[in-house]
Amino acid sequence: MIHRSTYISLFVLTLSSIGQAAEYRVDTQRKFDEVSSIELSPGDSILLKRGQTFVGMLAPTGQGVDGNPIGVTAYGKGRRPVIHAQGRHIAGLLLKNPSYWEVDGLEITNTDGTTEEQGDLFGIYVLADETEGVHQHVYIDDCHVHDVNGMVAGKRRGGIHVHIRKLRSATFDDLRITNNVVENVGGVGIGNDSSCGKVRLFPGRHESRNLWTRVYVAGNRVDSTGRNNVIARVSKDAVYENNTLANSSRQSTGHSIFCFNTDGMKIQYNEAYGNRGEGGIDRGGFDADYNCINTFIQYNYSHDNNWFCGIMKRPTRNVVIRYNISQNDREGIYFYGFEKEKKAENVHVYNNTHFIRAGLDVEVFVNGRTPVNSRFENNIFYFEGVGQWGRNAVGINTVFRNNLYFNIDPHPSDTRPIVGDPRFTQPGQTETGIGLTTMKDLVGYRLQEGSPGMDTGITIMNSGAKDLVGSSVRAGQTNLGAIE
Repeated sequence: MIHRSTYISLFVLTLSSIGQAAEYRVDTQRKFDEVSSIELSPGDSILLKRGQTFVGMLAPTGQGVDGNPIGVTAYGKGRRPVIHAQGRHIAGLLLKNPSYWEVDGLEITNTDGTTEEQGDLFGIYVLADETEGVHQHVYIDDCHVHDVNGMVAGKRRGGIHVHIRKLRSATFDDLRITNNVVENVGGVGIGNDSSCGKVRLFPGRHESRNLWTRVYVAGNRVDSTGRNNVIARVSKDAVYENNTLANSSRQSTGHSIFCFNTDGMKIQYNEAYGNRGEGGIDRGGFDADYNCINTFIQYNYSHDNNWFCGIMKRPTRNVVIRYNISQNDREGIYFYGFEKEKKAENVHVYNNTHFIRAGLDVEVFVNGRTPVNSRFENNIFYFEGVGQWGRNAVGINTVFRNNLYFNIDPHPSDTRPIVGDPRFTQPGQTETGIGLTTMKDLVGYRLQEGSPGMDTGITIMNSGAKDLVGSSVRAGQTNLGAIE
């Protein structure tokens, strides 16, 4: 580790109004090498010149403070500055034990140019492995991370990752990963993990330990990954929204996004597509995994995956799947994982719209999986061809109520089914590239006057008060499906 004072004479420094904060402007490989392991102080920043490519790993250290973070960013005009770690370093940018760091505007790649295994590599890697306690305020925004490793699998390596390792009582607070493009990476596009964070469920209660707080992952595009696009772990009330999740799991099966060891997770306003391939498991857009409580998968758009949503039957509690659209998912709609387990509790699936075009051979419950402890209400199941339920669709403690069915027989448990054409305005037209902040591109699934699904929904308490496109949901005048 080299302290900042060693290099003050080698750089053009800008002193901040606070006093000694310094800017290190890097425009040559020599200067990049000199700052690669420098220790920074609050308010300091490393600025990489646009239009330049730097070879190696940038791994500065130090701690910012509230209101005076350390920055790594770009300056000048032209294309982003590139850090090329060549598959020889653990990451292009490594931040160890950080607090109050902000990173933006960089391009990072880390491969030797082959599609082969090159180790546990990352594009941007944030690692806490020395200091117990709370690591605060780490922001990664508007970076382009691509071509990391070969096209290989693995859950704990990939594009942008934040990990706690070898610690017993550590968390992150105020972690933001926003507006990045992550593509063509081995492993997982965006992920986090902890050696000491967990959720455990017991009869009638649960325990959580060292969950991260104020985690926000939004506005990212993650495309073509060896494993999952995104894994969301060890957090309380995290929000993952407005992300485009494309073509995940090219080398191993895995849902496009799933949560694990979380409480209050919200996965919302995301688009997931292209998760297709062999393997028979874990190839949907979304997944409520186990060791989680109070999971919300809502206001999302799934299309052209093997299926829409996974629900794991190992211990998980209070799963809400609502106001989503599943369009032309190719093999099924719902996948209940760990077939021999029965420990998922209180799964509530309501006001979702499922549309399957003619020519697709689709089961509602794919691969003969058995739903358990689940309620399905106010959903629309629309098949242009003939729909199928799956051989174990009756389920265990699974009840359907007040759903609309078109070209598929009502579920045998539904005592008040609605059968008929929902009369969508213009279904099945939207493909990729929708506006995720409004979801207005999906209004083709709005019901026309005279639809048997209009104003026939049962009132569901605590339903979120709005539909997929932001319209108000009023008790007693609820439509079926995802759009009022």
